[in-house]
Amino acid sequence: MKNFYAAYAFLCIFVFASCSKKTTSKIEEEAVFDSTFILTLESDKTAINFLNSGAFLTPNVYESTDRESISFSSFDNALFVVSKKGPNYITQFNVENLNVDNVVTSSDLTAPSYLEMYSATEGLVIGVSGRGRRKKYNVAPVNITTGIGNKIDGFSDNILYNNAALVTDGNTVLVADGKDLKAMNTTTKEITTLLTFAENISGILKNKNGTIWVATEKRTEKAAFTKLNKDYSINEVVTVTDNTINLFKNSLLSLNRSSFTAYWSEAASGKIYRFNTITKLVEEFVTPATNNVALTTVVKQHPVTKQVFVIGLEDFLDPDNSIIAIYNDDKSFEKKVEKVGTSPIDIYFSDKNFTN
Repeated sequence: MKNFYAAYAFLCIFVFASCSKKTTSKIEEEAVFDSTFILTLESDKTAINFLNSGAFLTPNVYESTDRESISFSSFDNALFVVSKKGPNYITQFNVENLNVDNVVTSSDLTAPSYLEMYSATEGLVIGVSGRGRRKKYNVAPVNITTGIGNKIDGFSDNILYNNAALVTDGNTVLVADGKDLKAMNTTTKEITTLLTFAENISGILKNKNGTIWVATEKRTEKAAFTKLNKDYSINEVVTVTDNTINLFKNSLLSLNRSSFTAYWSEAASGKIYRFNTITKLVEEFVTPATNNVALTTVVKQHPVTKQVFVIGLEDFLDPDNSIIAIYNDDKSFEKKVEKVGTSPIDIYFSDKNFTN
């Protein structure tokens, strides 16, 4: 298989001559969040590509020498990119022009990857070290001025390694620590174990109403979504009865916080599923392979149009052969955008007008 971190090549913008104002995409007609940024995972640099409200791509609106940037994060109007190898481990951007406002160049944590800011200057970040079964996943404090600290005692080496592992809820950051749901008080920094589940946590979700749901894997027990009360006690459990659904930790689980519906990808089948936190309905959404997505790397819902962006590769062996398949809420296929960057790894929807 080709190196997943293959060098980035300039890509052309695909414009279909047959498009007219009459057939303009729903994104262009309805979008309020008009600016979409796509992060690519590359071994020798950071590249951010821009997708406008008409779903037309502008490559390389930002580039740096920071290596293996793996995720976006945001707080208020600030956008952050996390790099596993630096030299800037965290870069803070102005989303209107991608000017750099701050950088974090110091890290006592190996390979920082997923960031949750709970204030303008402080947050938590997950990092990974070791190889194979000896890998360790730790969480460390972040201060935009002083840098990334050492791993925090009170958490294990088995922190969930994805964007759904850390959720801020008032003065608490909820942390998925193996089978344990833990909490850190952002004022006292005290860490407590709130709940222990029968299976590993595959994601912490916070919906539009501020309700917290915890997803757990299917292993010995069936996959499940657990709704929490305000005091983090269990309110109800929705068990997933479909035995083909595993909801594993690598399922790319996400819930836009202006929405009530979570989406994820089942690795075994490649199908996208969704869970409505109001109706409690778990259902199959789409099969991206029918629209040429062979390997899914991102599944996220647009905050306003409610369209679902499934990002990945058309060819397992070619990281440059990337694609976005866009689906409507009714499961219909809207359109695809090809050649969106080398190994696209994350997407961010901004409500600010972007000028490069």
